[in-house]
Amino acid sequence: MPMISRRTLYLSRYMASGASFQSIGYSFRVAHNTVGKIVHETCLALWNSLSPLCFPQSSKTLWEMKSERFATLWNFPCCVGALDDKHVRIQCPSHAGSLFFNYKHFHSIQLQAVVDADLMFIVIDVGEYGRNSDGAAFKTSDFGKALMNKELDLPNPSLIPGTDEEMPYHFVADEAYPLNLNIMRPFDGRNLNNTRRVFNQRLSRARKVVECAFGILSRKWEIFQRPLRVQVDNAETIVKAACALHNFVRARDGEMRPETSTEMDTMEAPSLRQSAGLVNWEKNNTPGRRPVDAIKARNALAEFFMSEGGRLQWINDLVCV
Repeated sequence: MPMISRRTLYLSRYMASGASFQSIGYSFRVAHNTVGKIVHETCLALWNSLSPLCFPQSSKTLWEMKSERFATLWNFPCCVGALDDKHVRIQCPSHAGSLFFNYKHFHSIQLQAVVDADLMFIVIDVGEYGRNSDGAAFKTSDFGKALMNKELDLPNPSLIPGTDEEMPYHFVADEAYPLNLNIMRPFDGRNLNNTRRVFNQRLSRARKVVECAFGILSRKWEIFQRPLRVQVDNAETIVKAACALHNFVRARDGEMRPETSTEMDTMEAPSLRQSAGLVNWEKNNTPGRRPVDAIKARNALAEFFMSEGGRLQWINDLVCV
């Protein structure tokens, strides 16, 4: 059997079935450490080969295209992506203490991702300690720093359809992330009025694409149904290869628009990580306070969702009391 075919077979058996290195070694009469080395080298080769094809480079054209898709599919204007974090279960590394032990009571590394309206990863950041919160992981990631420092080349604010209100292009996220002009999160509290309840429902509807992408990734690759029993660096490589394969398959399995494959073939990969340090917040992002402009933008969007031009009646009927 040619070596390339054997390598592919080892990797597919490992990722798709969740089989251990030992069981694969027994099947092919190969030492388990040899199988592990081959899996790691193949994942690294896959990432190096596919990332230039499957991950876009930040540009105004890219974000405008993603925003149009969100508006069309999920009725959320000026949204360019959904942001969230997934804990990938790993075996506790030696001498790691509690660094990788998360609030869900297992050891993990974090996969922080931005997903577009078609359930494809735009940006991923892999390897943050499991014990850190989603917000802390965001602040220390290259993507988080680029976003907060206005380095993502997002388009200039656009008018909300049918109004004269300007809305900055933004990402939708849950309560773990900070409210910012470029990050929309739900309203806090339980005793909310109808306007805020509708906004939270609309944001949740748009944000579910990232949850669906994580779910597809976990079900397609059964390896994520159990702890990754490899070193942390190897675990990061496996996660990155799985995300690249996810994009590669979705761009070619008939789910995407016809022009998507051509677009993906000409895009370049973004830098991933790793770096540490705190984000340089804007002047009005003082600790414990939310930026006034971001609050106004969220309120304007909430009012739009209650207006004639922005209302989804079935959501209003479901949420309003």
